[in-house]
Amino acid sequence: RRQRQMCIRDRLTAAPILAAEAPVTKDLKDFSCKEIMIQSGSDRDISIAFVHGYMLGKNKTTQYEIDKLAKITDAFLDYCLDHPAEKALASFEKVYK
Repeated sequence: RRQRQMCIRDRLTAAPILAAEAPVTKDLKDFSCKEIMIQSGSDRDISIAFVHGYMLGKNKTTQYEIDKLAKITDAFLDYCLDHPAEKALASFEKVYK
């Protein structure tokens, strides 16, 4: 029993050390088109889906049409290919209709 108490105590005292890491805060507005374009596969898909969700929230809706989202995605990727230094969110807002 004493050994089990020590093990639990050791875990509880170690928890604050693990939790002490500073959270990493990122701002969606800081990402460039280039950063999105160099992502591959599912990473890029997730980034684009995240921005679609952001725009739906900004427009206070949860409704969407798949074909419309696909067209917006294609327009965004084309725009980013031509303007890699521009901010991705601002670029997405330009092509979002």
